[in-house]
Amino acid sequence: MIFSCNDSGVSTSQNSGTLSLTNLKMLDKNVDGTYELWGSVETSLDHDENSFRSMGRFAVNPSGQITDTSGGTFSVNLSKISNINNIGDVLITIQPPGYFDTIPSNIKILGGAKQISGNDLIYNLTMTYNEILPISSQFSSSAAKYILATPTKGIASSEYKKGLWFTTDTTGTAAGITLPVLPDTAEWIYQAWVKENNTANIYNIGRFESPNTADDNQQCQMTGGLTWNLPGNDWLLANCPGGGLPDIADLENNYNVFITLEPKFEQGAAISKPFYLVIFSGIINHASFGTVQTLSNGFNNVVPSGQLKLSVN
Repeated sequence: MIFSCNDSGVSTSQNSGTLSLTNLKMLDKNVDGTYELWGSVETSLDHDENSFRSMGRFAVNPSGQITDTSGGTFSVNLSKISNINNIGDVLITIQPPGYFDTIPSNIKILGGAKQISGNDLIYNLTMTYNEILPISSQFSSSAAKYILATPTKGIASSEYKKGLWFTTDTTGTAAGITLPVLPDTAEWIYQAWVKENNTANIYNIGRFESPNTADDNQQCQMTGGLTWNLPGNDWLLANCPGGGLPDIADLENNYNVFITLEPKFEQGAAISKPFYLVIFSGIINHASFGTVQTLSNGFNNVVPSGQLKLSVN
């Protein structure tokens, strides 16, 4: 608690706040946007647009330290909240580049409701808060498996090393991912990627809400072949996907694969850049056609959390 002296020599208490965070990573403010801390002053937590008050935008530096958006010291700004006891819950959002509205964006990453501890208000911030992503706690028991195959050229194609699909059989009928289905109201989505090791070459497999449906990226596949209703991609067409990326000739030749949790409402260049919340990852091994390979689940090591502590007058 901070004290100051007025002209009469009487000490007056001042509201103050302390924010601590774990695993919230640095953003490129020109691509990803900027973090912002919000308090809702409605006790019913119904979150209409008039209930939110910004407590400041902030950044996270490469060392994981919280700074202001210019790299200086960040202080929780309580000037827009006349009575901090009315803050029912708190959210942290990512405000996209150029977004300067006075309400939170649709990219909510952490949240938590008020708890009272002595003279302090405590907000334990998690992704499992019902305003963020209630099903994220299930990721710890999720699994991801895949095979190399190019079904759009034929199941037994000799070019099977140019395709990767999240299935456990060679007919594309058994889903290889056990992630929970994301509801339409969720503000997050899954996305799968292939990366060429020791280079910056990253290939977008596609975004998906359900492990039992196709992703949203059907580039580079042959037309007229088999279509599997699961996440995956064939890189069979020449100069595809292009954009400076070389063609994929053999995914067993120094590539890895991973699945991220992505903000659904990313914009611009952020859409083609993996977000830092990696759920599954692994190296693509040399294997015969039909061999099922398994990714490691590392979400518990990257899921962010935090706490906001406010001192009460």
